[in-house]
Amino acid sequence: MKITFIMPSVGRKEKGKYVKSWTMEPLAIAVLSGLTAPGIEKVFYDDRIEPIPCHEPTDLVAINVETYTARRAYQIASMYRSKGIPVVMGGFHATLMPEEVAGHADAVVIGEAEDLWGEVVRDAQAGRLRSFYKAESRPSLKNISPDRSIYRGKEYTKLTLIETGRGCRFGCNFCSVSSFFHRSYRARPVENIVREIKMLKATSLFFVDDNIVADRKQAIDLFEALIPLKIRWISQVSINIYQDEELMKIMKKSGCLGVLVGFESVEPENLKDMEKKVNMMSECYEAAIKQFRKHKICIYGTFLFGYDHDTEKSIEKAYQFALRHKLFYAAFNHLMPFPGTPLYERLRSEKRLIYEKWWLEENYKFGDIVFHPKLMTAEELSELCYKYRYKFCHLFSIFRRGLNITVHFQNIQAMAAYFYINLTARRETDSRRGLPMGFKDA
Repeated sequence: MKITFIMPSVGRKEKGKYVKSWTMEPLAIAVLSGLTAPGIEKVFYDDRIEPIPCHEPTDLVAINVETYTARRAYQIASMYRSKGIPVVMGGFHATLMPEEVAGHADAVVIGEAEDLWGEVVRDAQAGRLRSFYKAESRPSLKNISPDRSIYRGKEYTKLTLIETGRGCRFGCNFCSVSSFFHRSYRARPVENIVREIKMLKATSLFFVDDNIVADRKQAIDLFEALIPLKIRWISQVSINIYQDEELMKIMKKSGCLGVLVGFESVEPENLKDMEKKVNMMSECYEAAIKQFRKHKICIYGTFLFGYDHDTEKSIEKAYQFALRHKLFYAAFNHLMPFPGTPLYERLRSEKRLIYEKWWLEENYKFGDIVFHPKLMTAEELSELCYKYRYKFCHLFSIFRRGLNITVHFQNIQAMAAYFYINLTARRETDSRRGLPMGFKDA
């Protein structure tokens, strides 16, 4: 039997290369490949960086589907299914919108695949694929073994991705991760993570967890185990870590170079609306930034605009906040109502969605706003986010934020990353803006 794994792209402009920052290793595909029984032939094609040879014979096609890649995933599936080749789809979008995905696939995996994939493959071999395979319980993370041999010969961002846990205990209403994992978190055994790092011999890592400090004991055990490995790493953390001096010290000692922190908004009313309770402690932003700076940890801050109290003044306020605190980088993102989230259901019930299934709209382009904001038009919100992304990476801003020398220039890796990310940000912004969903000539 031969299985063809496919990672779809978001889409493609008629001219220009794909968005470079979106070409990280597809870890989920490597995990799935690692779960595949010996003796089965496997090939992998990444639609983001290479053509998909749909003419090539295969017995089963497996496609990972995210909301942004759904339209392209359906195009690819259609090409294979027209040749009589069965297609199985899984991933976040497949779990949150299984009935929709089932209209474009022969089988849909709902939930995490570890306890299901073997059954899917056996059924495919026997020619008896079921329409749905649903995980009835959360799988163990003890024996995860990603098969990174599928990356061979492909050009990815020079950063090794490793998973140390899954899920998030917070309930932000815009977050599909919270909906997928039902506000829960599970960690991999530390010894498994360390063994994987040693085997890879990688020194620059991105731990892909949505909150690597979600379990304090696990985090301390992990960071202690990382110290002898002498690696440098980045990940995502919740802002409340600043209250834990011991945890921050050992995190830095373990090789932490920087963290992504979801500030989301500097307006208390918006934080309340998005149910970002962890951010609502009085003056926590100032105290947290002070602590990160003390421990020489770079901050990649994210902000989210489009909630009901947002105006241009609130976006300017967030920009000034990021500039004043000399953040390593900041992302000024527009709000996206992802299916399956409380935010999506609220906007739909209020009849504020411009497109109910925006991810399938032929006219939708990346950067478009798909709902009606309260205090500005959709077009105004889109233009303001673009404006402040550009403004934040002006040479004046880069120079001013660079004055945070002890953090941003603490070593050659941090300095190189600072200049590379900030100096290429405008090009990346332009390469994303106006990107269509799917391929026009598919």
